[in-house]
Amino acid sequence: MSRIKLTNDGLAGSTSVSNLFIDYYMKEANDAQIKVYLYLLRNASTGASFEIGDIAEEFNHTEKDVVRALKYWEKAGLLALQYDLTGEICSISFVTGKTNAPIETAREAVPAPAPVLSIVPAPVVTQTPKQEEVNPLIPEKPSYSADDLKSFKEEPTTDELLAVTESYLMKTLSMSDLRSLLYIHKELHFDFEMMDLLLQYCASKNKKSFNYIEKVAISWVEQGITTPDRAKDGITRYDHNIFDIMAALGKNTTPTIKEVEYINRWLGSYAFSKEMVLAACERTVMKTDSDRFPYTEGILSKWKEQGITTLQQVKDAEAEYKKKKVSSPAPSAQDSNYNRFAKTKYDFAALQKIINES
Repeated sequence: MSRIKLTNDGLAGSTSVSNLFIDYYMKEANDAQIKVYLYLLRNASTGASFEIGDIAEEFNHTEKDVVRALKYWEKAGLLALQYDLTGEICSISFVTGKTNAPIETAREAVPAPAPVLSIVPAPVVTQTPKQEEVNPLIPEKPSYSADDLKSFKEEPTTDELLAVTESYLMKTLSMSDLRSLLYIHKELHFDFEMMDLLLQYCASKNKKSFNYIEKVAISWVEQGITTPDRAKDGITRYDHNIFDIMAALGKNTTPTIKEVEYINRWLGSYAFSKEMVLAACERTVMKTDSDRFPYTEGILSKWKEQGITTLQQVKDAEAEYKKKKVSSPAPSAQDSNYNRFAKTKYDFAALQKIINES
């Protein structure tokens, strides 16, 4: 199950519980529901990532109990849940409930949710009335024989498909993998471009088993995502953070797996806000026209190392650097090559060396 990351601007070392929750919502909730809600509040201020299973294990509940609790708070109007293309919860937002309103009607006047936790990348399944009507009969997976697989491998386009698949999954395909690939290609009617998008999406989430890939393919068909344009549109909608960051780096193409890995690290393990990442991107494009992802990585890794987490801290650090630079003696001619790095805070060659050695 996908990992979920919580973020919040709350104070570390304390957890704030609103009087609204205590006065109007807590008394109607059961033990599991209260525990889950308080767990989310507690972790929202730490930036910790977790899975549904982590909450279940923490309180000795089943994962179904946790999901039911999350849906209870969604119905009550205190949480907003979003789902990825496989139907897993991928984003949770805290919502401010309505004062003096019973739980059953609280959601009717809820303001727009403010996202506090998310997973990157995790496409949001946005069901429109038109899509809900699309519910084609999913064909059962045949019991393909060895001759069926042999015939499939002998088709003119199969070599390229196999090469691309093995490249994304970084493994040699087993007979079981081939059966899944044949099922998706023949029965679900995924052409080469659709297969490429499907594999790229799954690999970007580090989900490389064909059980998962098959599940996503079936989910796409059920939602009417049967053409490359619809698939691209669905993937594009899943997390605007990725595409905003791509645009900030001058990229207007679908992100590659490596690019998604960079962005996941900046927003995930580094726990930078989108604004901080965009600030690093702005400094990158002012310095280089190529290798922008490694350059931005160098900036953000340095900020993380220095404990810089806000835009104000960035401004203060840069002001301090300029102040020291002004007070430093002018370099001699013979030392000009050595001191070239000191003229800019983000020298690409030096940053690239740091990255290669890490």
